[in-house]
Amino acid sequence: MQKAVKIGDILTKGNPWSLVGPYNKSLLESLVPSATFVHKLAISLVFVAILALLGRARFYLPEIPVPITLQTLGVLASGGILGLRWGMFTVLVWYFLGMAGVPVFQGGSNGWAYVSGGSPTGGYLIGFIAATWLVAYLSQHGWTRGRGLWPMLLGNLLIYLPGLIWLGAFNIVSWNRIYSVGMHPFIAGDLVKLICAALIVSGLWVVADHRKS
Repeated sequence: MQKAVKIGDILTKGNPWSLVGPYNKSLLESLVPSATFVHKLAISLVFVAILALLGRARFYLPEIPVPITLQTLGVLASGGILGLRWGMFTVLVWYFLGMAGVPVFQGGSNGWAYVSGGSPTGGYLIGFIAATWLVAYLSQHGWTRGRGLWPMLLGNLLIYLPGLIWLGAFNIVSWNRIYSVGMHPFIAGDLVKLICAALIVSGLWVVADHRKS
């Protein structure tokens, strides 16, 4: 009976490192506890603009159809900072604006054709949405405070998964080349970006905790 009570406490009360139980406050809510709905909406729209701007910083590697951009940094950081609700709002607004024709994707790209089967980057865009959810979820369970690299690393891996499947499923790249074309060339740069995202989010948590004290 006593063990059952303890398990119940874990599931209902949760703890900072758990994957179940109630959410903690997001980093945004901890940094700006007085922020209203309008404030959070405005901040989220600023992050949409940041994602679009980071997409302008891009370059291609020889014979690689997928460009390297800084948007991965923005996606991971926005999930860690904004939390689940506003992080997902941000990335979905960014995605649907691009689909509707607003030039928010890499290099100012946009439109349905860019997110459809003929585009080599369509799967990675879906990965951005999935990664935002994962990083935000883990962040609100305390993961970006004590072990900030893990959410960013897992989020980055989640970007690759639909991206690689997309390349093979739509015959953009042959299945035996999807790793060499769709992942391997980006690993070094993505490690730098995810470390930067982890440092940004961890640093902001230090600021938030200092204000509380």
